Amino acid sequence: MAGIVEQILSLATMAYQYVLLLLDICRLIFQTTILYITAIWHIFKPPPPKSVSGEIVLITGTGHGIGRELALQYSRLGAKVVCLDINEVNNNKTIGEIKREGGAAWGYKCDVSNREDVRAVSQKVRDEVGDVTVLVNNAGIMPCKPFLKHTPDEIERIFKINVFAHYWTLREWLPSFIASGHGHVVAVSSICGFMGTANLVPYCSSKFAIRGLMEGLVEEMRYGGRNTNIKFTTIHPFTIDTGLAQKPRIRFPVLNPITTPAHCAEAIIDGMRRDYETVCVPTRDYYLHIFTGILPNSVRKVFLDFMDTGVDEHDT
Repeated sequence: MAGIVEQILSLATMAYQYVLLLLDICRLIFQTTILYITAIWHIFKPPPPKSVSGEIVLITGTGHGIGRELALQYSRLGAKVVCLDINEVNNNKTIGEIKREGGAAWGYKCDVSNREDVRAVSQKVRDEVGDVTVLVNNAGIMPCKPFLKHTPDEIERIFKINVFAHYWTLREWLPSFIASGHGHVVAVSSICGFMGTANLVPYCSSKFAIRGLMEGLVEEMRYGGRNTNIKFTTIHPFTIDTGLAQKPRIRFPVLNPITTPAHCAEAIIDGMRRDYETVCVPTRDYYLHIFTGILPNSVRKVFLDFMDTGVDEHDT
């Protein structure tokens, strides 16, 4: 008799578990359907941009290019801008232009690859400006030459600036984001963070690392419903006219145009204000990546050969 009761309880437990699993599957189907519909709807009607007025926005690499344009455009939207660059002369020019437009800006000379320098400058920012609420890790370098022509020191420098600098600034400001329940991290990766490119092996590796860093942080912050108000946006630009890629190779410029720093900065800020997790510049590159990602490797390589897009070797 006891054995029969045990069997009945075992069957009932198994049936209960299957019912729960079936309910979970139904919920999953319902959630994914709603989210797919929402995602498609947002393609045609994007979510409204949030205000950045009054936010304290720290941007690295503001002495030129994308960083300079980001500083100017954030300031025009009413943000208080903190500009970090190792080139003090160029950084001061950016600060001067913001102030001439009536904006609020602070400039600091900082080697973002140096952990102690980042720590010291961050403390100055806290004392003189306040707690940063938007962190934009933009600084980066892009030597263009075959892998074996890179010296060990050059490879280390690429990772110190392109990757480790993100860690040092995040360690300074992410705790205050968590404490306040408010903050936004923007990281400038590259289209090379999606696919490898000849003459850019260490650079591609560093940009893949940034994508992994940001995706990991997104999952860590949302795990168990923790810190969901902290937002993360990863930027993947194609070739930008900043001087880093001196010999771009583009077979179809109409499909893959070289973007100006001003247009790229505008796209970055727009994506950040709409809380997008991934932003490609131009946007079509995101869908191109999805398309090529589902192709067999052999077909994908033939397609990439047809497009013939990349960067040729140059000395500086």
